Amino acid sequence: MTEVSARSVALDCLMAVTEEGQFSHTVLNSAREKYAWMAPEDRAFFGRLVHGSLERLIQLDWALDHCSSVKTKKMKPVIRNILRLSVYQLLFLDRVPAHAVTNEAVRLTEKRGLRGLKGFVNAVLRRIAQERESLLAALSGHAELGLRRACPAWIAARLEGQYGSALAEQILTAFLAPRGLSVHVNRTALEKDGVQFPEKGREKLWKRSACCPDIYSTEAAEGAAALSYIESGVVFVQDLSSALAVMAAAPAAGERVIDLCAAPGGKSLAAADLMRGAGEIRSFDISERKLALVRENAARCGFAGIIHPELWDAEALKPELVGEADLVIADLPCSGLGVLGGKPDIKLRLKEESIAELAALQRRFLKNAVAYVKPGGRLLFSTCTITEEENQENRRWLLAEYPELGPVDLRDRLAALKGIPGADTLAEGWMQLLPGALPCDGFFFSVFQKAR
Repeated sequence: MTEVSARSVALDCLMAVTEEGQFSHTVLNSAREKYAWMAPEDRAFFGRLVHGSLERLIQLDWALDHCSSVKTKKMKPVIRNILRLSVYQLLFLDRVPAHAVTNEAVRLTEKRGLRGLKGFVNAVLRRIAQERESLLAALSGHAELGLRRACPAWIAARLEGQYGSALAEQILTAFLAPRGLSVHVNRTALEKDGVQFPEKGREKLWKRSACCPDIYSTEAAEGAAALSYIESGVVFVQDLSSALAVMAAAPAAGERVIDLCAAPGGKSLAAADLMRGAGEIRSFDISERKLALVRENAARCGFAGIIHPELWDAEALKPELVGEADLVIADLPCSGLGVLGGKPDIKLRLKEESIAELAALQRRFLKNAVAYVKPGGRLLFSTCTITEEENQENRRWLLAEYPELGPVDLRDRLAALKGIPGADTLAEGWMQLLPGALPCDGFFFSVFQKAR
C-alpha cells in the first residue's frame, strides 16, 4: 500500500472527527480493522497522521491562517483537512521531504474532485515549507501557553489558575510527548499456566514500573509485538494510573465488588487479578456495545467466572444491591482532561461549562455508589481528569454529605509512591496524578471506608 493511500485514509478519519464530531479512538479503531490488509507501516503512518494532526490542530490552523489568504474556517472542509495533514508533516515530521508532502497533497486534492484548488494547496504548502523554522520558533516562544502547547486558551488558563504557570506548562508538555504501550500483567494467568512475561530475549523491550510491579510499558514500535500477549490474556492494556487506583482500593479474594461504569473493563480485570479469580465482580455499563467489550476482555483473561457484565445506568439506584458490596468502584464520567495525550480530540470538543455539569452528574452517581457499600466496605471514587471541581471538591462533598464515610490511609498500600509529587495526600486517602510527574495519564483517585 502506498503512502498516498495511507494519506487518503488519514483524510477520511480526520474529516470524521473534525467535521462530523466522531471520536478519534473509535474512528481509528474502525479504520485499522477496515484496512487490516494494509502494510503495518502504512497503518502506523495513517494513525500517526490523524493523532498528530488532532493533537496539534490549534497550531496547524494558526500556521495556515498565517500563510494563507483564505482563513482556515472559510476553507472547504476537504481542503482544510488536506492542508492540516500536510502542515503537520511539514512542521512536526522529519521523515518525508517537503516536496513529497506538497506533491501528495496536490494529488489528493485532485482525487477528491477539487482540481481547481490544486494551485492554492501547492502555494500554501510551499510557503509553509519555506517558513518552517520561523513558524516553529514563533510557536515555541509564543506568549500564550495554549498556542505554545497546542491547547485551547480556556484549558490553559484553567490549568494555570489551578496549578500555576510552571506546572501547567509541564502538564501540557507531557501531553505532547510520544506515548508507548502500557499493560497490566495478568498474574492469575501466569501462576495458573506457568507462562513467562516478558518472554526470554524480549526483557529489554519492556520497562517495569517502579510504582506498580504489575505494570510494564514499551515503546510504540513494540506495540504490535504485544498483540500476542494481549490476545492470549497474559496481559491487558491499562495505564499505570488506573492500576494504582485499584491497588489503593485493595480488592481481596472472596469479596463482592461492584464496578459502576466498567467498560472496557480494565478496573474489573485488575480487581479480578488482585482477587486471583475468587469472588464476584458485577460490572455495569449503559450499553450492550460497551458490555460486549467487558465480556470479551474478561473471557480472554480467564475471568469470565468472576466478572459478570450487566446492563444498568449507574445514575439509577439498584435497590437489591444496597448495602451488599465489599468494594464499589466508581470511575465516573468526567471531562477527560487527564487523557489528552491519548485522546486529543477531547480538547477540541469539550466546553468549559461542561465541567460543572459533569461534577453534578458525578454526585448523582456517587449517591448510589455510597448506598451499595456495606458497613465496613470501601468506595473507590476516581476520574481521568485534573480539575478540582470534578475531583477534590466532590471528595470533600462526599465526606460532608456522608459522615459514615472516612478516608483510608493509602501510604502502606502505595508505598512506592513515597516522594512522588502529590503523594503527601495519600495519608488523607486520595491523590491527584499529573502528567509529567509520573509516566501516566492525569488521574484522580480517593478511597473511603464506611463505618461498621
